[in-house]
Formats: sequence, C-alpha cells, structure tokens
Amino acid sequence: MYKDLDMQLMHKIRSLERDVIFRDRSERWLFWHHSALNLRHLAVCLGIVGFAAWTLSRIFAQPGPPFDVAETIMAVAGMLIGWTTVYFSRGAVTHSIGCSVFVTALALGLHGDVVRTSNPEFWTIPLGIVITLGMVAVFADYYSYFICNMIVWFIIARNEVDLLLNLQDLNWIIIAISSGITLGFLLNYLFVQERKKVFLVQRELIKLAFKDALTGIDNRRSLMESMQDHHARAATDDFYLLLIDIDDFKRVNDTLGHDVGDQVLVAVAAVIDRCAQMHTFGRLGGEEFGVIFAGEEGAACALAQRLCENVAKSRISTHAVTISIGLSKFYETVSLADIFRTADQGLYEAKRQGKNRYVLIS
Repeated sequence: MYKDLDMQLMHKIRSLERDVIFRDRSERWLFWHHSALNLRHLAVCLGIVGFAAWTLSRIFAQPGPPFDVAETIMAVAGMLIGWTTVYFSRGAVTHSIGCSVFVTALALGLHGDVVRTSNPEFWTIPLGIVITLGMVAVFADYYSYFICNMIVWFIIARNEVDLLLNLQDLNWIIIAISSGITLGFLLNYLFVQERKKVFLVQRELIKLAFKDALTGIDNRRSLMESMQDHHARAATDDFYLLLIDIDDFKRVNDTLGHDVGDQVLVAVAAVIDRCAQMHTFGRLGGEEFGVIFAGEEGAACALAQRLCENVAKSRISTHAVTISIGLSKFYETVSLADIFRTADQGLYEAKRQGKNRYVLIS
C-alpha cells in the first residue's frame, strides 16, 4: 500500500516538474528575485570565506617584492562593497551586482599574490578554476555568471598570457582552462534549472492548496486565513464579510445538469472577481462565496448591490441567475464563528425577502 502511494507521489511530482512553465515575464522575474533572496546567505558566507582566504594569503606570504598598494586598496574596497551589497540586497539585480563586484575584487587581490610567486603561470590556472567554480552556486542567473567568469579569467591571466602560450604543455593548459570554464557554466546551468524546478513545483502546490480548481479564485482555506488576518486588525480598520449564495442552485443542477451548474459557478466567480478585485474573496464551497470588504458600511452595501445587479444581468445557457448576500461587520471582540453566523442570518433573511438582494445584520 505504502509502496503504491510512494509511486503515485513520485509520478505526480515528475508530472509537475515536466509540465510546469513560466506563465509570463512577471513570474520569471519573481523566480529570479526569489532565487536571489534564497542565495543571499550562501553568498554572504562564501564571501567571508573568500575574504579570510585572501587575508591569510597575505599574512603567510613569502618574503619578496612589495605588494601593489593601489591594487590592494582596490581589492579590499571592492570586496567590502560587494559583500555589503549582497548582505543588504533584496532583489536579483543588487544580488548579482554585489556578487560580481566581490568576485572581481577577490580575483584582483589574489592576482596580487600570484605575481609575487616564483612561478606565477603555475598558479594562474588552478586559481582561476577555484574562483570560477567557487562562485557557481551564488549567481541566480546565467548572464551574470558568464560576465563575471570572463572578468575573473581576464584579471587572473592578463600578465601571464605570453608565458602560458610559450609553455611546452600549451595543449594541456588550453584543455584545463576550457574544461574549468565549461564545467562552471554547466554547474551554474544545472543549479538554476533545479531552483527553477523547485520554484515552479512550489507554485503548483500552492495553487492546489489555496486556489479553487473550478473557478480559479481563492478557496475556503485561503479565504479563512485571510479572515483571521483581517479579524486581527478589526480594532483599527473597518471590515465586512459578504456571504454570497447562488439562488436556487440545486434546481439548476437538477434541471440543467452539473455542467451548466459548473458554468454558473464560474460565471458568478467571474462577476465577483470583476467587481471586488480590490478586496479579498473566494469560494467557500458548493454555491457559497465570500468577500472580505475593507471600508465603510455604505461602500460595502454598494458593492453587495452591484454584485446582485451584475449577476442578474448574466445568463448562462438561457438561464437567469441571481444571488443573495448576507453582510456582517468584523469586530475584534466577536469571534469569526459569530461573524459568519451573523452573515448567515443576513443571507437567510435575504432569501426570505425574495432573493436577489442583500441584507446587513449589524
């Protein structure tokens, strides 16, 4: 039994991973932003490690020619600026800029160590590979990593190009550098793809958890969580619950069929979405919907009236549809259950008075 459930779960996850794609540019940008926020702590920690490694390289450097003071100042300033930018970054752009500045400055600082050694061309390749592979995981996008990768290799190898080209093992050098660059690009691509896969699967799971499958609006769970949030602010702000019920919905299902019933639910949800888009709303279940209105009593009643009128104007399969609405105000001292009960009383009264209307119970 458990094995079958595990197989079903794995099959569903693979299906989500295969099918999900970005819906639009805004969602793609949200992914980059989300990735940058998740990578910030890793980038900060790796920055500390990189700065510590460079500091130790200077402390334990062998006696030799003096270090280039201007280059050292630029390296230290760049690492501090880059690290600070990453630490305080809250978006993809500032994160990429901070990482690029830090890695460039680190390469500049380590280059100052390499040129003082007796065999700088020996250290150029491993140092370049270590830096470019070490920064693979902290870049949220391909383009920033590509640009930074090229800058690092330019800084590390700019004074040793002639020496490297004249070595007898030139073929091996070319293979080593090319392999390091290729491996870095491949790892960065794989990391980005894995983050993308996780992000999109999370999006689908959130949609399943908080969206109504039929109408596409928030479901009961999402609406109830929003009600709790609004109830906590009821002492300082005015909120009203609009409890909406489709009139004679059972008769629609029985006479016209469940397909038409589903069309009615979708149509009513579309009207609510259009009229109450500035407020929180969702489907509570069956033919019941809810709207959490933020504002004064008169405006809440006006919205309820507008909802009744707009639904009454719509016809699904030549069938006239109407709704009844019960309203109740949020009070900090009144429980959510009682607020619901009051709205339900208003809904019952609206039905009793002839339907296609709203009733406020204060």
